[in-house]
Amino acid sequence: MTYDKTDTTRSEQADRTDGDQPVTDNAERDVTAALERRDYLRSIGIAGLVGGLSGLGVTAGSTGTVGAQESWEADADERIEQYRMGDLEVVVETEDGSSVTDATVEIEQQEHEFGFGCMAHAEFLTRGSEWGEDIYTDEDQERYAETLEEHFNMIVLENLHKWNIWEDDTEIADDAVEWARERDMDVRGHVALWGNIDAHAIPPRVVEAMGEDWEEAGEPDHDPDYVVSESMDHIETIIEHYGDDITEWEIVNEVFHEPAMIEAVEGDNVTPETAEILGDWYEFGEEVADRYDIDIAVNDYNTLNGDHGYARDQYHDQIDYLMNERGIDLDGIGMQSHHYEHERIDPDTMMTRLDEYAEYGAGLKVTEFDMFGDGWDRQMQAEYLHQFLKTFFSHPEAEDFLMWGHWDPVHWGPEMGDDPDAPLYEEDWTEKPAYDEYVDLVFDEWWTDESGTTDASGEFETAVFHGDHEVTVTVNGESATQEVSVTDATSPVQLEITVDGDGEGDDDPVVGDYTPEDTTGDGLRNDFTGDGQTTHDDVTAFFENLEDDAVQQNAEDFDFAGNDEIGFADVVDLLHDV
Repeated sequence: MTYDKTDTTRSEQADRTDGDQPVTDNAERDVTAALERRDYLRSIGIAGLVGGLSGLGVTAGSTGTVGAQESWEADADERIEQYRMGDLEVVVETEDGSSVTDATVEIEQQEHEFGFGCMAHAEFLTRGSEWGEDIYTDEDQERYAETLEEHFNMIVLENLHKWNIWEDDTEIADDAVEWARERDMDVRGHVALWGNIDAHAIPPRVVEAMGEDWEEAGEPDHDPDYVVSESMDHIETIIEHYGDDITEWEIVNEVFHEPAMIEAVEGDNVTPETAEILGDWYEFGEEVADRYDIDIAVNDYNTLNGDHGYARDQYHDQIDYLMNERGIDLDGIGMQSHHYEHERIDPDTMMTRLDEYAEYGAGLKVTEFDMFGDGWDRQMQAEYLHQFLKTFFSHPEAEDFLMWGHWDPVHWGPEMGDDPDAPLYEEDWTEKPAYDEYVDLVFDEWWTDESGTTDASGEFETAVFHGDHEVTVTVNGESATQEVSVTDATSPVQLEITVDGDGEGDDDPVVGDYTPEDTTGDGLRNDFTGDGQTTHDDVTAFFENLEDDAVQQNAEDFDFAGNDEIGFADVVDLLHDV
């Protein structure tokens, strides 16, 4: 991911004032009242409360359902704080071991530990074509690649790792994997075996041995032993081909929905999810994957969304058979999560189903999320993505969330008789409302951007989201930067940074882009923006940074109300001073 947070967010736009105007006594009261209203609205999160309700049949006038909406999101936020964040302690010392006080510490997240991924159309990504024919423009291809890299840290190939297609042209898949690995993006393997003949997932020679009549294969000649031999060889071949360049492989996709290969080996009356050959494939797949220390997973549809009890029952039987009867150390449980409008689920139902899968001890993966077909509108999709993604991210066993494409023209909807409808972009690259929800969550709400100053012991501590972070310490104009990974919610990570100097840090606290100054000699930093004068800009900047660590940890500099604490009363007093 290389998301650029310099774009103004919707919340930042909402917080802007209308410009500099002369302030009379009435205007002063208006400013005070406005600040008080904004403080109140911010404290209750009213914007987030009102947004995201209509798609679930909830309106602001429905008091009971609003309470339920507020409750699920508050619960999810609490779990996210508990499971998705860890403490980072930055210790700043001089070379002789002296603690450095008032050193400025800035923490910028670089990457999520959690997997946020997307399906990649490998041929369009690397060649600008589909089945050998050029599609769309060079500019589209460039934008497609840029947005994949910008919004995601993981990809999965739509078709090019499926057995028959991969054998026909391994180079395209290899180029796509190389593209991702050059950008430090993970790649999921989809899929070693899939029993869908019509989707060209099985080589013609194997289809013949399955005894199936297919127009692209020769005469059926049922030979179960050949099917077993070829499928085992392919599992080993494709996993070994990529080694640890691919982090996880689905050994068999859609076991009970596409059972043709299993039935070819064990007969039409077999129960696919508990078939002996299924266990054999997974045992061998695990053996090969262990050579490269990579994961193996299951994957299927109708296993999380909608009212598809049959699929969840069969999926549980499959997982139980593999893990508890065959002793497979399964790493991932994949839930595709393609959604028609009537297949939406509420957060409580979703958490219950995730809890049931989590009992097996394998990581939970949403592998192919999208929302298409009749009944959806753009706002409904945005609201549902917000609810679904936040609920999933909040579950302690969730590991990866992948959407099945992000741009309409290469979305698979037409294969199902529907219009293409990827979550993020229209054909002309217009951002959909769901784009805003995705970016706001992944790169704002769940993204660490913190700053503050070290205390008397030379320490600065804060909670950060799990992932990679760049920590910059500045002392007397000189900066030192280190990177650190935080991946544990229970054990704090300590980062020690050594700087030149005598242990005395910056004389002036730095608050965001400002270095507040005392222009009156009373010890209070009334010139918050540091521009040499005290105006309403300073009041606004002070209010907007009231909770900043550099303010809170230097209370003596900003205690305009004289009550030994920093709060809204100090903003009002500074306003009166102006």
